[in-house]
Amino acid sequence: MLNRLYGIVILFIFSAVVVSSLGCANKLTRNPVPESHVDSVEIFGSPLIRAWGDEYSPAFQADIINSVQVENKGDYPPKKPDCEVSYTALAISGGGASGAFGAGILNGWSETGNRPKFKLVTGISTGALTAPFAFLGSEYDQAIKAGYTSVTTKDVAKQRSILSALTNESLADNAPLLGLIDVNIDEKILKAVAQEHAKGRRLYIGTFNMDAQRFVIWNMGAIASSGNPGALELFRKIMIASASMPVIFPPVYVDVEIEGIQFDEMHVDGGVAAQVFFYGLMLNLTEEKNIKGCSELFVIRNGQVGPSYKQIERNLFSMIERSLLSMTKASGRNDLIRIYFLTTRDGIDFNYTAVPDDFVYFGDEAVDQEEMTALFELGYNMAISDNLWQKKLPGLRK
Repeated sequence: MLNRLYGIVILFIFSAVVVSSLGCANKLTRNPVPESHVDSVEIFGSPLIRAWGDEYSPAFQADIINSVQVENKGDYPPKKPDCEVSYTALAISGGGASGAFGAGILNGWSETGNRPKFKLVTGISTGALTAPFAFLGSEYDQAIKAGYTSVTTKDVAKQRSILSALTNESLADNAPLLGLIDVNIDEKILKAVAQEHAKGRRLYIGTFNMDAQRFVIWNMGAIASSGNPGALELFRKIMIASASMPVIFPPVYVDVEIEGIQFDEMHVDGGVAAQVFFYGLMLNLTEEKNIKGCSELFVIRNGQVGPSYKQIERNLFSMIERSLLSMTKASGRNDLIRIYFLTTRDGIDFNYTAVPDDFVYFGDEAVDQEEMTALFELGYNMAISDNLWQKKLPGLRK
């Protein structure tokens, strides 16, 4: 799946080097935010819309405290005698078309009748496309299923010719995916997210700011609740940006205004910085005594965690492809390890699941319907069994 995408990337890079050496590359223009304003520019005039994912955010800290204060009594009944409330969070990782695995898990989890109401949902890359629906509840399970079992490559992207790609900023035109987002993310969805946000629930999606070279966490409920005429457009843009793998898909430009002048921010797939995230450095749940109760986190890793042996041929393409795949897998595993130790420190019950290491990918397309259906069924069957959630990562001492 990813190896097929990386093969295309390798060919593109090789062609780009050749063409640029001949002086034929096209220069595209933009008006990026000046470095002096990168930390201060706000969207919709609010500090609650987004925050850097690599530093503490007082605004987001205050917002999460407020989310507890506006909860309805009984929304999160205690699961243990010594808890006043019990919170459940869900983190959905990247993984491209392997997001079908997570879609199957959500559907199967609902089928068991044990799927909880999530206090917090985070999504990145393909997980960003699933997260709003997972956040809104089981009634959107069929939409999630359809999004991963009834689409093909042509429903998501239109591949450019090498010459066209070299005069643009990506290998593929993602207009088909934009169309799907426009159809499935409408004013009704925006209103529903805003309503849940008002009840104290939170939905975060991660992107990567290419200019700042930093991870950005977006408070999607704050966007939906802003009342700004551009809220729906921004909501869609952030979902698309989080799933826009650089080189494969074009970046997404978020328009901002500074002292009456229009600038833009370049955002791409949050997977550049992380394959999955919880709250990281942005929040400190241990310092706030107003947050009481027992908490649990469930992480869906839309990919495999363990190493996979493969004899690599002695050629440049094989070396690059294997290196890129290995870096992506290592990034995902490191994210899980970081989240595991973070939750252990903060007294949060950690649970994760991932595509089993013995699953063999077999599809011929980057978005292969047959393979995604198999991944969906795998996730579904694991969810309705007793063999879904793990407490410890392989290799960590018990």
